[in-house]
Amino acid sequence: MRAFASLLGCFCLSTLLGCGGGGTNDGSPSPPSQPSFTLSLSPASVTVMQGGTPQTLQVQVNAQNGFSSVVSISASNLPAGVTISPASLSLNPSSSGALILTASKTASIEQISSVVTGVSGSLTSNASLAISVGGAAIPDPFHFVGGEFSHGYYDEARQLLFVPNPALNEIDILSGTNFSVQERVPAPQPWGIDQMADGNTLVIGTEAQQILTLDENTLNVTSHPVPALGSVSGLFYPNVVALANGKVLIIGQEQGIDSNNILDGGQYLLEWDSTNNSFHILEPGPGQYSWETDSLARSADHKWAIFSADQFYLYSSAADSFTPFPLSTVNPPQNDFGVRGYALNADGSKVAVVSAQQATFLDRSFNVLGTTAIPGAFQGGRTNVTFTPDGRYLLLQYDLPLAIEVLDASNYVTLGFYSGVMNYEDNLERLLAVSSSGLAFVGISGGVRVIDMTVPFIPNPANGVTPGINNSAWCSLPGTTEIPLNMGELVSIPLGSAYYRGVSYYFEGQPAPVLSNGSQIEIPASSTAGGADIECIGPDGNSVMFEYVFSYGVKLSGLSANLLPPIGNSSVYITGYGLSSTPTVSVGGQPITVQATSSPKLPLQIAQVQIPSGAPGASVNVQVSSANGSDSLSQAMTYISAATIIPSSGLFQVLFDAHRNVLYALKATEVDVLNPSTLQWQSPILLPGAGAVSYNMMSLTPDGSRLAIASPSGYVAVVDPNNPSQAAAVATNSIPGISIATSKYNKAILTGSPNVEVDLSTLNVKPLPGFMGQLIRASADGTHLYGADLNIGSGQVYSIDPATYAVQRPPQFGDLFWSDLSVSADGSHFAGITGAPYAVGDVVGFYNPAMNLLNLTVYPLASPPDDTQVLGSTFSPGGKVIVSPLGDSIEFWDTSTGTLRARLMTPEELNVFSYPELSVAPQIALDPTGQTIYAISTSGLTVLQLPQPVDNLPLSPWALSAREAGYSQGFTNIAARMRAIRSEQSRLKLH
Repeated sequence: MRAFASLLGCFCLSTLLGCGGGGTNDGSPSPPSQPSFTLSLSPASVTVMQGGTPQTLQVQVNAQNGFSSVVSISASNLPAGVTISPASLSLNPSSSGALILTASKTASIEQISSVVTGVSGSLTSNASLAISVGGAAIPDPFHFVGGEFSHGYYDEARQLLFVPNPALNEIDILSGTNFSVQERVPAPQPWGIDQMADGNTLVIGTEAQQILTLDENTLNVTSHPVPALGSVSGLFYPNVVALANGKVLIIGQEQGIDSNNILDGGQYLLEWDSTNNSFHILEPGPGQYSWETDSLARSADHKWAIFSADQFYLYSSAADSFTPFPLSTVNPPQNDFGVRGYALNADGSKVAVVSAQQATFLDRSFNVLGTTAIPGAFQGGRTNVTFTPDGRYLLLQYDLPLAIEVLDASNYVTLGFYSGVMNYEDNLERLLAVSSSGLAFVGISGGVRVIDMTVPFIPNPANGVTPGINNSAWCSLPGTTEIPLNMGELVSIPLGSAYYRGVSYYFEGQPAPVLSNGSQIEIPASSTAGGADIECIGPDGNSVMFEYVFSYGVKLSGLSANLLPPIGNSSVYITGYGLSSTPTVSVGGQPITVQATSSPKLPLQIAQVQIPSGAPGASVNVQVSSANGSDSLSQAMTYISAATIIPSSGLFQVLFDAHRNVLYALKATEVDVLNPSTLQWQSPILLPGAGAVSYNMMSLTPDGSRLAIASPSGYVAVVDPNNPSQAAAVATNSIPGISIATSKYNKAILTGSPNVEVDLSTLNVKPLPGFMGQLIRASADGTHLYGADLNIGSGQVYSIDPATYAVQRPPQFGDLFWSDLSVSADGSHFAGITGAPYAVGDVVGFYNPAMNLLNLTVYPLASPPDDTQVLGSTFSPGGKVIVSPLGDSIEFWDTSTGTLRARLMTPEELNVFSYPELSVAPQIALDPTGQTIYAISTSGLTVLQLPQPVDNLPLSPWALSAREAGYSQGFTNIAARMRAIRSEQSRLKLH
């Protein structure tokens, strides 16, 4: 047997090298063995850290059969960024030498099988070397805030970044060291921001008809409504700069008309004198109709400001005056392609102006100091230009994909760029601020991307400012999007053209080695539940960030409703991470039905569940379990005190009579009367002309003495509730409109053609000249009347004197339109509400008595709407809340912040808005305490008793933080939100 093995072994070797000592298979003597060599490596596997200590590899040549030649040693298939020194090593037989392996700071974090090769003449020998490149944890450069923003101010003294966030109605304050959100300060529709010269006060432009100031010490926000100053259209004021003389320059933009600089520019330039709180228009001047002010910029010392319009303007705060310069001066030779951006250095001694193709540097007298071509076309509208605090560099922010181009501001040459690419870029990426320590803060994808500009920049490629590999295609994500806590996982990643060799992966800043020559990735474990970022860094330092595309464990963000009726089976949405396809859900310890779950391929998931009936007043926990683990929300929902559905049909409107403590429910020929204590119907009020005349809307006088009930046939029934049998029908001789209101003067005002007044004491009717809107509403005390134009795109509101009917109207406010109107009890403020039968949700706009639009509502992530508007939104008795019904729920909006306090699900569908509406009669009513809601619903009248008055409802803890939330449902600006309301939308319901 041994002889057979020897022969077999000799046969095999003879095939390759020849066998020595024996005979050949034909019986002749075999040739002698040939000299050869092998290689030995010590160690056979090496771990080298990015930017770490070099590692030594010993290579030995083992001579065989008298081999005596010199062997040349080299290595191949090294990880990207790993070098070996010397590149070639010559060794004599039976000797050894050292190779030094070094990994650069950007070497790819991977495990790879490399090859060490020895060559001598025609002889070659290989040895396998396993190389592992390790990396330390790095700071996660993306910090989710929620919402949307495109401006910021970095306060060096406080080391804080202040970011206006109009999608959440707040100013977010971030730490300049760990970048976490320190405070969320409520602020209505904030947009632009600057610090006043006192170093303690921030001035904030808004997407509303006011500007704000914020005290950085107390965080108190003060409103400064901007009066209408003769402009043709209503303006909002997105952009501001503050000067040393206490003046603030403000851009005014016509709502719904984008400027050349999109959201930052506008058709007016105003000045606010902060010392006496006065506003006036600087441009356009009298008789000048065409004007465009692009974004504003100032020097760090507050003494100088610049902007581009018909000419280029330099403002001196010392002289309080402007000096114009021709655009061709700042953008030579002939203002080619227009001015796209500009900046001033710290003391205003140097001006930089950027066009599509070049940057021009000028002194304060506008002498050209130098120009340089810039790599890649620089677009206007969404871009930003700024000097670094020390004035050494000019930064140009490019978008889609995000990159920060660096120009030498002394030698006037381009140097390179820094990448800030995100997989989801929202058209609003903006360089918010730059710190003196070299950090650039970029607002993008609802968060802040921190770019370290102390590291070397990336050289500009030949084909433009952004390389061809800087989109997500060069970073192949693993197919797995969720794993349990404290468990790493080895998963496959796609190969081929999508995989770019040399990429390092980080999960929430933790390195994730690539294995098997790029076919697998080892996902690191995490003990923190929730969404995680994935960052890919290429060997050139270029990076791309994927925000919240992965999740660990199970983490619940919140519920769509925090108040439930004790009857019915409402559908509620659970938002969270790691729910997987088939989560198990319990409410108050009781398993419940999961109707649908969104795909786990999107880590932030939504599960639609059906909530069972519950005990009145009970607060219940919600628990969710999946293959990834479990999580719970403590006392997440509360069952209200009572819910009753009173059968009825044919209801047009409900109205609460606080004088008699009864509820009126209008039908076509009668007013049904409900006792709120017993919830029993009392004797109805029969209306005159029954059978020949039908009625569809009503109003009660402030003193409760008369009910005025209008008919689409042009009649008004006047009823004394104490003596209803004496009701009279009055012909108005008007084509009826869609609304009715009553004033403190015992008069009813009806819209129509013409509008009419009905004296409820004498029954006299008189036409009212002029136009006051199709929809009018009165305050509960009858001292204020407001109207709204329901024409789409009008945005017109009216203040109507209830005694003389004199009408005041501000300039038309662009794209806005209102489908409902509500007035506070004392008339001190009012709100327009917009919705559409084909769109989910609504938008509430809050006005002061001067008809300045001061704020609009914004939805939190955890509670998006999924049903259409119900007419009859109403202020709470104390004016702190707007109660706004939808088909399946009632929203409680905080009037001071425009944010959602609570959402109450209804036991059955309410009477939703539909075209054509014969009136805008309210479908809900509140009792005088604001604790009981009456709503017209599918089978009758739904009565909902809250656990406390509406004014006392606490703010629900809707998720806002990075790990507990996700993308905001807010839109960028008023016009966009109105367009979204009017556009065709599907409902959120998953099943």
